[in-house]
Amino acid sequence: MTVEQGRMPITVHAEIPATTANLGPGFDCMGLALGIYDSVSLSDRPDGDTDAVEITGAGADTLPRDRTHLVLGTLRDFFEAQGFEIGPLVLRSHNRIPQGQGLGSSASAITAALVLGKEFARRHGHDVSDVDLFQIGSDIDGHPDNVGPCIFGGMTVSWDEGGCWERAHLVPHPSIRATLAIPHAVLSTKVARGLIPDVVPHHDAVRNSARAALAIHAFTTEPALLLPATRDFLHQDYRASAYPQSYRLVQRLRERGIAAAISGAGPAVIVFTTDDPSEAITDAAADDREFFDITAAAIDTTGAQIVAKETSDTPNGNNRAPLER
Repeated sequence: MTVEQGRMPITVHAEIPATTANLGPGFDCMGLALGIYDSVSLSDRPDGDTDAVEITGAGADTLPRDRTHLVLGTLRDFFEAQGFEIGPLVLRSHNRIPQGQGLGSSASAITAALVLGKEFARRHGHDVSDVDLFQIGSDIDGHPDNVGPCIFGGMTVSWDEGGCWERAHLVPHPSIRATLAIPHAVLSTKVARGLIPDVVPHHDAVRNSARAALAIHAFTTEPALLLPATRDFLHQDYRASAYPQSYRLVQRLRERGIAAAISGAGPAVIVFTTDDPSEAITDAAADDREFFDITAAAIDTTGAQIVAKETSDTPNGNNRAPLER
C-alpha cells in the first residue's frame, strides 16, 4: 500500500526519555524518567514497497534494519492488532540512551513505537481514542516500572490489578539530583533476571517492603532519607556477580553515606543526592574509576512527547507538544 493519491506524506517526530527502574527496593514497580532522550521519527515512504530503518547514535553499528528492530516490529504489531492499514514506512532514530545498561532502552523503544504509532494512525484518519499506551507497553515489556515513567515522566509506582496495569504518578522532590556511573560493559536483562531466586526469606521481604514504602516519602518529600530508602533486599545482592565493579561502587558510596543503587537490571549505577557527587563517585570507584563514565542526568517530568520537528543533538524541550496517552 502507498500513500493515498493526492495526500502529502505524513511525518511524526517524538522524544523518548531514558528511565531508571527499581530505585533500590522498588523491584519491578518503581521507576523514574531521566533527561536523556532518543529522537525518533516515522514517515510514509511513498517511493518504496518495504519499510526502511535509519539509525544514528547508540546501536547504529549493531541494531537490525528490518522488522526485528524493536521499534519497527512493535509498530507493525501495534498497527495489525488495532486493525490499522498503514503502508511502507521510514523509521529514523537518533539514539542517545545507552543500551544494555539498565536505563530502559527497551522500554523506550516500545514507548517510541506506541507513541509514534498512535499519532501516525490518528493523522491517517484512524480512531485511536481507545488506545491505552500504558497497558499495551507494559504488556509488551512484561512489567510497568520503565514504561510508566517513560510515558508519563517523573516517578511512577505501578501494580497489576486483576490483570490490568495501574499506576500512581509522583512528583520527585525538586532538590534531588541524579548522577549516573555508566560502565564500559553491558548486561542482558534476561541474564540479570535469571540470577534472582524464585523465593526470598520472609524477613528480607519485610525489610524490603519497609524500604519501598520509605522510598515514596524520601523521593517526594524528604530527600535526607534517600540513603535508607534506596536499600534493596530482593535483587542487587543476588546479581552482584554479574556486575562486580558496579556492585562494589554502590557499596562504597553507601558506606560514605551517599544513596546509590543499580539502575534497573544494571550494570549502570544511579546516585541520588542534593549536591554534585561526581568527586565522591570518582573517589569511591578507586581502581575501577577508568571503568565508568560519570554523567549527570536531569529528572524528566513530562515523559514521551510528540515534537514539532526534528530535534537538535541536545534536546531542550522547547518544541514539545501535548501527548494523548
